[in-house]
Amino acid sequence: MRQITMTVSLTLVAAVAFTAARSAADDPKKAEAKPENMLVGTWKLVSAKYDGKEIKFLEGDTTLKHVTPTQFMWATYDKDGKVAATVGGPYTLKGDKYEETPEYGIGDVIERLKGKPQSFEWKVDDNKWYHNGKLSSGLTIEEVWERVPQK
Repeated sequence: MRQITMTVSLTLVAAVAFTAARSAADDPKKAEAKPENMLVGTWKLVSAKYDGKEIKFLEGDTTLKHVTPTQFMWATYDKDGKVAATVGGPYTLKGDKYEETPEYGIGDVIERLKGKPQSFEWKVDDNKWYHNGKLSSGLTIEEVWERVPQK
């Protein structure tokens, strides 16, 4: 039963993400993909500090972040592909400012962040994305993401 619930939840998240991306693509004001947007692609979280404390990832866990020209979505899953948490929604870029607004997800994090803008400073250096800021909940984050190469 739990696996069916998880499958249905993931299907709903994927449908919402697809619909949000589709509706943004249909609205020219929202779908202004700028060629200088170096964030478009898939990224893997390789290091993180939360409130100054370095996080050790659980063995076998992976966190990926997918960025389109108008939407983001990250998911943390285990070695068996079971998703523990995911969040997604629209984002904006202005200079070195990156702001995402979670609209959907699975896990406790969506309850704390849904509908609230999360503001960060960002930079990309080679294949690394440095993502630093303070969540609306007050948690300070310093994350390093590595671009996942296309296959």
